[in-house]
Amino acid sequence: MAKFAILGYGKMGKEVEKILLAQQQEIVAKIDNEDDWQLQWGNFLAADVAIEFSMPTVAVDNFKKCFDAGIPLVAGTTGWYERMDEVMDYCKQKSASFIYGSNFSIGVNIFFEINKLLADLMRKQKDFDVKIEETHHITKKDAPSGTAIHLAKIIETQYNNQLEVPITSYRLTDVPGIHKVTYQAENEVIELTHTAKNRVELAKGAIKAALWLLQHPGIYDFKEIALKVEN
Repeated sequence: MAKFAILGYGKMGKEVEKILLAQQQEIVAKIDNEDDWQLQWGNFLAADVAIEFSMPTVAVDNFKKCFDAGIPLVAGTTGWYERMDEVMDYCKQKSASFIYGSNFSIGVNIFFEINKLLADLMRKQKDFDVKIEETHHITKKDAPSGTAIHLAKIIETQYNNQLEVPITSYRLTDVPGIHKVTYQAENEVIELTHTAKNRVELAKGAIKAALWLLQHPGIYDFKEIALKVEN
C-alpha cells in the first residue's frame, strides 16, 4: 500500500478518493486551495505519490510543489501545455518523477491507437474530410479538451501535417466526456466514438499510473505507457 496526496478536490479528486478508499490505500492529504497547502503541508510531505486533478490556473504551481518536495506526481489536469517547456525544465532540474496526460482512461488510450491506424488508412482518400467533436460537462475549464487536441495531432501527423483538423467543442450539463472523429465523403461516413459513462476509468487509470510510477521513476506522457500499467 502507498500513501497518497490528492491535489484538487473537485469531482475527479473525489472520485480518486473513493477508489483509493475502496482499495484500502492511505490518503494523507487532500489539498484544494492555498489554505489547504498551509494547513496540510506536513501531511503532504508524508505522501509517497500525489495525484493532481485541479484547474489549469493552479496546476503548474501544484506540480512545482511536488517537484520541490521530491514527491512523484501524476497530473490529469489539462490546459497548461503552453507551459510544457517550463514544467519539463523544472522537473528535470529537480530530478522529479512525473506522469502527465490528456486522458488517463485506458479505453481512450486504445482509442488513440485505433485513431492512428485509421488516419494512416485515410490519408490517401481525398474524397473524405475529417473533423473532431468533443462534449464535456459545463464546468470543464479548457476547450477544446486535451484529448481532442491529441486526437487532432495524431491525425495531422499521419497526414504529414498537410491539414489542420477542425475541432468543435460542446459543453452540456454533466457529460463526463464524448469524443467523435468523423471522416465524411459525399455518400458515406466513417465515425470513431469514445464515450465515458462516468469518471471512474479516469480515476482508476491515474491511480494505476501512480503505483506504476513508484516502481518506474522518470518523466512520462501517459499515452506512451498507458498499455503497460494495466493491471
